Amino acid sequence: MVPTLGNPSDNRRDSAEHGTGRRRRSYAQAQEVAMVLFRRADGIRVDDIPPLRRVVPFLTSTRIDSMVYYPQRVDVDHLLDWLADYNQGRPAAERITFFHVFLTALARTFHLRPELNRFISGRRTYVHKDISFSFVVKKAMTDEAPETQVQVSFTGRETVVEVRDRINAELARARGKEASGSDRLIDVFAAWPGPALAAVAWFAFFLDFHNLLPRFLREAIPLYASAYLVNLGSLGAEAPFHHLYQQGTASAFVAIGAIRKEAIVDDADRVVVRRCVNIVHTLDERATEGFYAVRSAQLLQGMLEVPEQLLEPLRE
Repeated sequence: MVPTLGNPSDNRRDSAEHGTGRRRRSYAQAQEVAMVLFRRADGIRVDDIPPLRRVVPFLTSTRIDSMVYYPQRVDVDHLLDWLADYNQGRPAAERITFFHVFLTALARTFHLRPELNRFISGRRTYVHKDISFSFVVKKAMTDEAPETQVQVSFTGRETVVEVRDRINAELARARGKEASGSDRLIDVFAAWPGPALAAVAWFAFFLDFHNLLPRFLREAIPLYASAYLVNLGSLGAEAPFHHLYQQGTASAFVAIGAIRKEAIVDDADRVVVRRCVNIVHTLDERATEGFYAVRSAQLLQGMLEVPEQLLEPLRE
């Protein structure tokens, strides 16, 4: 009996399919390795982005190169009247301030507009796992009083009363005698000689670029946040056009100026005097494109102009 030989084309097809299967398995394994290497404890990688936005971090590789300033004037006449009515007869601990309202509105804006919460690290795009804002607190309103850093996390659904209680507790802790984690870290590094400090800073930046920075360092450095805020209104000063920080993950710096009376033109084309606040947003355009950022700022403005809605939890 003569043995039957297989069809050569069938053998080639089986070999090709086997090779394709191996390539697919290798590609899947490479993807798994990449996911491990690019995984961050403070963020989730965003892969579903347009091709242009994927390329931009390679064209402008630093946060400093990618800064965009967006000044915004908000009419707060109604907000201030509402605050006066709400706070009347209440003890100091139960009063709501403009800063409480602003933080509540900003957290809701980040929740409703999640692309604001993105950041670039290692030329890759991530979104924060939470909403967190950092700001500086003076332990006393004097030139000599030391400063400390405060970072507060939000869900974006809180009421202004919940935000008030959380902020008041953080301010009391920050102005106490116990040093914060960031203060202790700064005290340690400040005692080092300049060359050693420069080497440590470079190494920390290298580790962060490759998603290897230890968690305790990220949690101790307030620049790892959704946004960094400065409220100069309490000093009667105007909002500066502030830079972003290359280190960290804050893709936004929000500066709040003093509330002042300004002449504006109303909807009836009449010149009226209203109390307004100037806000300057500094944004990393690699993380958030301009149209999205402007629409988000308009949403923030709407909440500040109708603050009553912030007394209720956010309903989506």
